[in-house]
Amino acid sequence: MGQVLDRDTGVPVEGALALLVSEAGEEEDGYLTNEQGRFLLRAPGPGRYTVRVERIGYETVTSEPVVLASAQITGVRLETAQTAIELEGLEVRGERRCVIRPGEGMEVARVWEEARKALAVQDWTDREGAYRYTLVNYQRELDPQTLRIRSEERKVARAVARNPIRSLPAEDLMENGFIRQLSSGEWNYFGPDASVLLSDAFLDTHCFRLTVDQDRPDDLGLAFEPVEERRVPDISGTLWLDWETAHLDVLEYRYTQVPHPEGKGWATGQVEFEELPNGAWIVRKWWIRMPLLAQDLSRSRAGSSGIWVHGVREAGGEITKISTLAEETILDSPVGAVQGTVWDSIHHRPLMDARVFLSGTQHGTRTDSVGRFLLEGLPEGRFTAAFSHPRLDSLGFYPPGVDVEVVAGEVSEVALGIPAEGSLFASVCPSQGREEGQAVLTGRVLATQDGNPVPSATVQVRWEGYEVSPAGEMILEMGKQAEATTDGRGRYTVCGVPADEEVAVQASYLGNESPVRRLRIEEGGYAVVDLELTLPSGVIR
Repeated sequence: MGQVLDRDTGVPVEGALALLVSEAGEEEDGYLTNEQGRFLLRAPGPGRYTVRVERIGYETVTSEPVVLASAQITGVRLETAQTAIELEGLEVRGERRCVIRPGEGMEVARVWEEARKALAVQDWTDREGAYRYTLVNYQRELDPQTLRIRSEERKVARAVARNPIRSLPAEDLMENGFIRQLSSGEWNYFGPDASVLLSDAFLDTHCFRLTVDQDRPDDLGLAFEPVEERRVPDISGTLWLDWETAHLDVLEYRYTQVPHPEGKGWATGQVEFEELPNGAWIVRKWWIRMPLLAQDLSRSRAGSSGIWVHGVREAGGEITKISTLAEETILDSPVGAVQGTVWDSIHHRPLMDARVFLSGTQHGTRTDSVGRFLLEGLPEGRFTAAFSHPRLDSLGFYPPGVDVEVVAGEVSEVALGIPAEGSLFASVCPSQGREEGQAVLTGRVLATQDGNPVPSATVQVRWEGYEVSPAGEMILEMGKQAEATTDGRGRYTVCGVPADEEVAVQASYLGNESPVRRLRIEEGGYAVVDLELTLPSGVIR
């Protein structure tokens, strides 16, 4: 047992990690000092040991060797002093060379030492299992262009838990890589936990250098990458530390040697760290993004594989509440909310009992008598807010939704509604004016096998058109068409469809075509046509 005090003030140092180190250099036990700066370490047996104490912002100190006999209890008192880390004084440009296991005195070594302290405490917190967590895990599909959430599934777990990121052993990852193919043919991506980053296997196969980023002006980066001779899927990334406090903020990383060249740059991950009031460190949030690939043989000409990224799968999690085993709350994270009004501009009144939801998620509610709504308890992210109502079906109008950014602890405002008749056409087809004799065709493309939407499908509308020759001597009959691409929910809208004429509608995706549907639409009207596609087995959607 022992105590850690501030050398200058005599005040106990809380949240310092005290480690019992054997004569062979092995860490046999650890303890995070309490409010009185006290710790209790248990030796595995008799022997010669030292106690090492480290904390961010303090110098690392080591006790004189202590020889312990069987059942012996010994007291150790250690003093440490606050140190000015002065990361701001580091010359980043002086160490552009990437070095393996940077030696003492190198600037990159100073930064790694502060990052290592946080990782070591986080790893200890993980192994100790001293907290009760409320953990939210989720699976999302994102739009590859905007990263807007297309769909989401969430699960909440409450238990005495370890770090939400639990990776494979470091030696296994270094030998076989961070990306593995499953028997189903899909790929499994592994993220690094603290034990991996601290391991000899990782440090011997990766080099480090300092870096800065204008988008993170308050942080100093410790970048790492695999050594050149690495031939398995690996990771490169950056540990970002606060310039002023040297606290570890976030780890950003990307996967190297991904399975398909078309997925290069899409496979990434992020880990956000947080220090608790008592000095313990946790992984607060994390995510891994993996490209969803599809192959279109029609695109494989001229030497191209025809493989393209049609979506991004994001697997992640967040600790929303932490308490001690005695149920004392340590951290309770705020959640976001979205509020607003749904307005019916055709009848100039609020739209009551409309169902408002975040597309692709289970978050939804209904408007009250004055058209107001409130969605609470929302996770952070970029969503699409939309609504449904029987009046939309009668109009044949499916509003595209409004992008909304949900931020923890804030309420985002959004306005939804049915536009007036004069602007309804412009809302559906904003790129063209309303012309006489035109109509709108809208609907969804669904997979025959399971009824799920088919994003990125092409919908074509064809009809026969008539034109007068420039000389005015004869009427020419010409085939015409218009087309649209389905969104993440499988919805499409085709503008400029001729009214009161027969049109043929057909959907296609990866060389597969739906049956042709024929119909007429009244002038100025809307028609809703859902199309079904039978997709071959094995097609990635």
